[in-house]
Amino acid sequence: MNHPGFGTSLALFLCCMSPLVALAQDAPREQRISTSELREQVRRRPQGVVVPVEITKQGGKVVLQTADSAVVVSNADAVAQQVRQMPVQAAVIDGPGDSVQLQNVQLQATKRWNDLAPAQRAKYRNVDVAQRRMSSIAETALGADATEADLLKLKRSAENTERQLVQAYKALNDSQRMEQRELVEQHAEVRRLNKSLYGLDHDDRYPPQTYQRIYANSRGAFALRARQEEKPRCSAVLIGEKLALTNNHCILEETPEEFEAVFDYEDDLDGNHLAKQVFPVTAIQLSDEDERGNLDFVLLELGTNADGVLPGAAYPPQCLSLAQVKRDDPLYVIGYPLGEPRTVHDNSFVYFPFRVTPDEYITMKLLVSAEFDSVEAEDQSYREGKLKEFVDSYQLREGDGPSYYEYISVRFDKQPTIGADSDTYRGNSGSPVYHRRSHAVIGLLFDGQEDLSEPWAAGWRAHEAVLPITKVVERLDLAAPAWRNDPRVCVLPSTL
Repeated sequence: MNHPGFGTSLALFLCCMSPLVALAQDAPREQRISTSELREQVRRRPQGVVVPVEITKQGGKVVLQTADSAVVVSNADAVAQQVRQMPVQAAVIDGPGDSVQLQNVQLQATKRWNDLAPAQRAKYRNVDVAQRRMSSIAETALGADATEADLLKLKRSAENTERQLVQAYKALNDSQRMEQRELVEQHAEVRRLNKSLYGLDHDDRYPPQTYQRIYANSRGAFALRARQEEKPRCSAVLIGEKLALTNNHCILEETPEEFEAVFDYEDDLDGNHLAKQVFPVTAIQLSDEDERGNLDFVLLELGTNADGVLPGAAYPPQCLSLAQVKRDDPLYVIGYPLGEPRTVHDNSFVYFPFRVTPDEYITMKLLVSAEFDSVEAEDQSYREGKLKEFVDSYQLREGDGPSYYEYISVRFDKQPTIGADSDTYRGNSGSPVYHRRSHAVIGLLFDGQEDLSEPWAAGWRAHEAVLPITKVVERLDLAAPAWRNDPRVCVLPSTL
């Protein structure tokens, strides 16, 4: 940067995220300002100002990144390498020449908690003890000489602090709105720290062989096309020698002979169409609403193609997994968005599992509440139905064993649901949704956001809806038990 005279009393306080983004008092969140704007703000408020900049690396140097330039940090060795991935707060002062220096680096979660009045912190004794312990450990973990063991110790301390916040929130009643909000905001800070210690919220690093497996699985998905329509209407997945699954809403009142299954509806890397293979739909099972238990799926039977071959002899039937998915589990979706050739929707994640423990439910309630920036915004959202929708959708199940909650969606027509973050569109209905580790089908995509809308942040207010395959298999076993007689059916138990 070539801006002499950065000011003799520069003292900028950065409330940083991953990447370490400072939050501005008078600028949109996570929006960087230019170097000239930065200089002007410092000139007008030399006593200190909060500005939206990032701490990052540029070549071998650590810099404060502005919208149009970068300011070199001259004492980068005073901070642990991993600090540049954590939500921290730092004081920034003038350094030699055009550089700046970082001072008093501390966890943002610690700073926020310590800023609460002592009487407020005292209301949550176990949380306060966990916070003080985490702060003490962080003094070593943030230092330039921090080791992997120091970071692991901080990770475990952050996990314990998060657990204590969940328990404290669970002990409050709904009339204690301000107290709830305090814990919501602190939980959000600790969770960001916890996630940043070993990667981002969603780790999308996978062995190269993973992509070979995804491609192989993609050949088991097919396009469901009505014969009188030019483009496919929906997506579907082969699960046996001649059996397949798709959504019931793709069928409407039509009969089997009006549909066909189109495999290899795909383009190669040069944009050339592959030779398509077409199989007739010979039967549609469980199309009656009561018969399928009001679930949005049907079981298709496919016939032989022009060469007399069943689809399971030419394409790989996909395994179904009865394992319960957890929040942040990695997924991928295979289908035909907008009736276009086959697409893999990668880098998808579980946001709202179908079945959760009571503590997992409280954790999600904290996260959903954190989508709103104040008690007033929460209350308004509850009146408008969004937060109420969350509470009404997760239904408590109690019996002989441990209690749990199930996501029976108020928004999505009372369907059992897995809420996911996935960039899918109309035409993806019926798409198989895979767990990225088992590569087995854990659900069928059946609903979600409006197509081609403005970008949105995934959360309770905006997520895609997946019908859990556990409920599909349960219903198939009850209403059409002969389906398992297909020699290529593969169902993985929940223990795998």
